[in-house]
Amino acid sequence: MIRRLKIISIAAILIVLIGSIYYIYTTERDNFHAITHGQAYRSAQLNKDELEYYIKKYNIRSIINLRGEHPDEDWYIDEKLVSLKNNLQFYSLRLSSSREPDYEDINKLISIFKEAPRPVLIHCKAGADRSGLAAAIWKVVIDKEPKSIAKKQLSFFYGHLPFGKTSAMDRFFNKWNPPSDN
Repeated sequence: MIRRLKIISIAAILIVLIGSIYYIYTTERDNFHAITHGQAYRSAQLNKDELEYYIKKYNIRSIINLRGEHPDEDWYIDEKLVSLKNNLQFYSLRLSSSREPDYEDINKLISIFKEAPRPVLIHCKAGADRSGLAAAIWKVVIDKEPKSIAKKQLSFFYGHLPFGKTSAMDRFFNKWNPPSDN
């Protein structure tokens, strides 16, 4: 019994330690990653200064906000103002991180991918679930990668967990059939 408690305690400590390191890794880096270098990037919600930094560093020309329009929220106002100041195209599409998207929204997203000036920055709140789904779809539709490889965009490395409410992203991607022009 004591041996079992020691093992459980050590496992719990390891889980907390790994979770803490992972949390620091994703938040300190703004969960910013290239989807396709020079073409598309993904991130968590950035504040005004972080957004300015990434726009300049990566020559971002478009922002795709997957949180939808929030005209009364500071983050949204700042993002719109920074986009205007930097002459960026700004797109808003509301996707849920806990519910499978409908095909109409995904078709809108694909249309945005095709028309948006590059490089684009795709973001949601944490940069893990909705951004992961969008990045996986980008890899299939724009980069012409097979779904089996594109699915890596929905991974623990980016903060996505394939269980719980956010598994809706995985379920959708697994059953999604890319457009035939692929």
